[in-house]
Amino acid sequence: MNWEQINRRLEHGFDRFWTRVMAWAGPDGVRLRRVLIALAVLWLLLALAKIVWALLPVAPTLEPPAVPLLNPLTAQTSASGAVAPVAVDKLLAWHLFGKPGQAVTREPVVVRRPVDQGGIERGAKESKLNITLTGIVAMSDEGFGMAIIEHSRKQQLYAVGDELPIGGGQVKLAKVLADRVVIDNRGTYELIRLFEQGDLVATVREPASKTEELAQQPTRAMSVKRDDAVSKAIARQYRQRLYNDPQSLAEVVKISAHREQGQLRGYRVRPGNDKQQFEQLGFKAGDLVTSVNGIPLDNPSNAVQLYQLMRTASEAVFEVERGSTLVTLTVMLGNE
Repeated sequence: MNWEQINRRLEHGFDRFWTRVMAWAGPDGVRLRRVLIALAVLWLLLALAKIVWALLPVAPTLEPPAVPLLNPLTAQTSASGAVAPVAVDKLLAWHLFGKPGQAVTREPVVVRRPVDQGGIERGAKESKLNITLTGIVAMSDEGFGMAIIEHSRKQQLYAVGDELPIGGGQVKLAKVLADRVVIDNRGTYELIRLFEQGDLVATVREPASKTEELAQQPTRAMSVKRDDAVSKAIARQYRQRLYNDPQSLAEVVKISAHREQGQLRGYRVRPGNDKQQFEQLGFKAGDLVTSVNGIPLDNPSNAVQLYQLMRTASEAVFEVERGSTLVTLTVMLGNE
């Protein structure tokens, strides 16, 4: 096959292709114009998109921070590839693992033992802190118990180990005795007595006449019993607070020691945050409680007996002086 034959075939094939294109384009080339117009529109859209992207601001590329070399010796490598020599003699002189033949000295382990409360009241001086011991609620032979302490005209119940409201947390109740408590004032044991000698002298008066004594004693008597479900529930709740969280009792009832002629007579009670619960049990503000379940409250040492008795008692019988009336208030505790 020579070049002439090849040219003839190419011309023949081009003629056939062009004939088909013109036949497809239709009269006056309408289809061909439509295709060209579509291609032109597509080209314009692409060009417009490139212009828009070129005008939009591009966020700067954040490069990761340089990571410090973990091996500084590699950083000291010179351009020629030589590594800086390591001073082995200096490393050996540090004795990182100790010197050969040297005994290892171990620090003794300090074991903290509980502080013995026995006899800490001996030699303790009277405290000069502005706090007052107004009552002993409970105590044990080991010196553990609870006491009512007043500061800034506010009384609160404290257990051994509790911080007292003075001294910025540096003063704690250390021991509870029958007529006094021992406090830990920044490492120094001090005494606070239930009745200080100065108070006794100030409160002692001339013996009252029989007429005055009769006038001061209650002239009427009445009995009140609280055995409904609500009163039982409140009474059991108060008892649980006494044994589980004695400090929380100060939120519901305010207790203050009452003395007459220098002698403890009983404890006055007033409502705390919930006056309705206080009155639900039959109490009124200012009531003077003189005994509980037959145990008189004129002797602080009776607090231990009362504390043990009330743990399992099914009822609490309060002898209350309310003005000129002696009230026997019985509150049923029921079973837990």
